[in-house]
Amino acid sequence: MEKTKSINIWLYSILGAALLIVFFWGAAMQRSAKALENSVENNYNRAFHDLVSYIDDIDTQLTKAQLASSPAQLASISSDIFRESAEAKSCLGQLPTSGVQLDNTAKFLSQVGDYTYVLSQGAINGTEISDEAYDNLASLNERAASLHGALSDIEDELYSGGIKLSEITDAPGSGARAAGSDILTDLENVEKSFDEYPALIYDGPFSEHIENRESIMLKNAPQITRSEAQRRAEEFLGAKGRDLKFESLSENTAIESYAFRKTDGDSDISISVTKNGGYILYYLDNTDTGEEKYGIDEAISAASEFLTARGFPNMTDSYYEKHGGTATINFAYSQDGVVCYSDLIKVRVALDTGSITGFEAKGYLMNHTERQDVVPALSAEEARQHISARLDAAPSGLAVIPKDSMQEVLCYEFHGTFMDKNFLVYVNAANGREEKIFLLIESEDGILTV
Repeated sequence: MEKTKSINIWLYSILGAALLIVFFWGAAMQRSAKALENSVENNYNRAFHDLVSYIDDIDTQLTKAQLASSPAQLASISSDIFRESAEAKSCLGQLPTSGVQLDNTAKFLSQVGDYTYVLSQGAINGTEISDEAYDNLASLNERAASLHGALSDIEDELYSGGIKLSEITDAPGSGARAAGSDILTDLENVEKSFDEYPALIYDGPFSEHIENRESIMLKNAPQITRSEAQRRAEEFLGAKGRDLKFESLSENTAIESYAFRKTDGDSDISISVTKNGGYILYYLDNTDTGEEKYGIDEAISAASEFLTARGFPNMTDSYYEKHGGTATINFAYSQDGVVCYSDLIKVRVALDTGSITGFEAKGYLMNHTERQDVVPALSAEEARQHISARLDAAPSGLAVIPKDSMQEVLCYEFHGTFMDKNFLVYVNAANGREEKIFLLIESEDGILTV
């Protein structure tokens, strides 16, 4: 009896200790979860506060930009706006806004930094700021002020404690959406407000005209049927083109196309033909490769012959990259000896057989046209005067290169060395402006530019 009682007391003690451990563990977990929740909320609040602050600074700097009368001052203001817009985009990306799309807001932040930078560069190069540019600055200023006001109102709601940003992380229609519906509605209204502003077109990478670009080569080309597209794919591939199967039609893109595919043993072939014009957009054969038997010079020769045979003469090879037993070679169209780098075609060659296993012509199809003005105003010697004396360089010819805005400029291409490294420098053939500097990365695996 005494022994049984003693055992019971021991068991109750063990159970009591276990309950205490569970209780304290649960309390610790609750504190940890609460601490994590507070940390997440604090991070959201900090990001939102910083976002409002950066947009306030952008608003102020845009006002100053409209008063800047010297290139140096505009460049200084532009630098601040560029940095602040990048920081604001980073803060925007840290917010739990999956319940609402803020693409227009992010686009505005990209454009405002980019546009002022382009203006400042133009001013530095002697371009007078036009009345239209000042109007654009005023419009951007108005947008920034409006955005700051709307976000400041949301910030006041957050600081009042009525809602937490962490409570609006879920998608529309959920309970969390209902809890944070006021803030989400406010953010949606902020996004919609950008619909009222006109498109901003300028010489920069975030300009509206880039987003809405059309293919120059295919713009007025007649449309072809699916059966005609398949016939052209088979003709392009030769014996490899037998038994192709239609896969899809891509629409509402810069280049609409028919896609075909063929799987045969170890070979997986895909090919796409443009709906307008019936040109081959891309071709890829994922066949495994064996031991390399062909060098890069032989691969370039095979790729060049392939392009000529398929209606792409006057293509000049530039850079290449070797990977996985294949070589991918970049070719650019050459017009009267002027290399047009926008008209780009990539050809992939298997180094075990020398056969063509890939082809991609989007750059060529988007940009190819006969340029009307490829006559330089400056001589090569005059252009050389605009290059740093530290670079031991010589001209290698004329080239048409795309700027960030996708607008083209005729340049002299100089190939030179500095600190035992190879560089390419492009000098505007009309005014001597230094347009681009690239470092050539050369190794046994290829030649690339950065």
